[in-house]
Amino acid sequence: MRILSWNVRGLGNDRTFLALKKFLQLYRPQLVFLCETRLKTIHMNNVGLKLNFKNCFAVSSNGKSGGLALLWDSDIRVSISSFSNHHIDPEVDNEDGNHMRCTGVYGHPETSQKKYTWTLLRRLAGLSLSPWLCFGDFNEILNLDEKRGGIEREADMISEFRKAIQECDLKDLGCSGYPFTWSNRRYGPHFIEERLDRFLGSIEWTQRFQDDAAKNLVSWCSDHSPVMLDVIDRGNGGQNHRRTLSRVHYEDFWSTYDECRGIIQRN
Repeated sequence: MRILSWNVRGLGNDRTFLALKKFLQLYRPQLVFLCETRLKTIHMNNVGLKLNFKNCFAVSSNGKSGGLALLWDSDIRVSISSFSNHHIDPEVDNEDGNHMRCTGVYGHPETSQKKYTWTLLRRLAGLSLSPWLCFGDFNEILNLDEKRGGIEREADMISEFRKAIQECDLKDLGCSGYPFTWSNRRYGPHFIEERLDRFLGSIEWTQRFQDDAAKNLVSWCSDHSPVMLDVIDRGNGGQNHRRTLSRVHYEDFWSTYDECRGIIQRN
């Protein structure tokens, strides 16, 4: 099973929608968690259908901020255990019959409110004995080297995040690709980038499934990058049963080149 998590920073514009659609066509995840959709539930359900997902559970935005969505295809079964403006917590049975818990989290971005994210994690930790995968935009870093540029992060803020995941018996599954998942999209000395998006796994998770690193993808239409993880049972010889297709790879920035634009128009 393949999982994609992304803070899209609004799905109401065509550019972000098309970028998400491209990622879905390219990587074909079976479970998708989206943060900051900035859409009401009925609108998000319609977007899910346009993305060819018949199954969608959405948490409405609060005005022009927030909004969560969980999309899944018919190969897996999903049962929502709880949700809030900052999480969706489902129990999942994948196509191989493996049972797991896959919690999508959107951490409070305000410094004064981050303690509520850690409280949420602690409360969720005791609600299920299933192998637990927790992912999303936590809006915090775990180490000083997960931030580049700007003022150094306060050690207490990092320590609170570390303490929370330790008490929940979670571990960071690491990442491959570009090491940062968020930037302020500025230039020169004002440029800042951080690793805010990640996958965490419980002890039971790492015993049952291969704890391969998540893959940080690249997008130009959000200040966050999508993060993807392949869930592979340790007992199936390392094989992922997801069917694959040959794909044509395309990057948004290529269209800025005249020659590339001409090829696109001709085809």
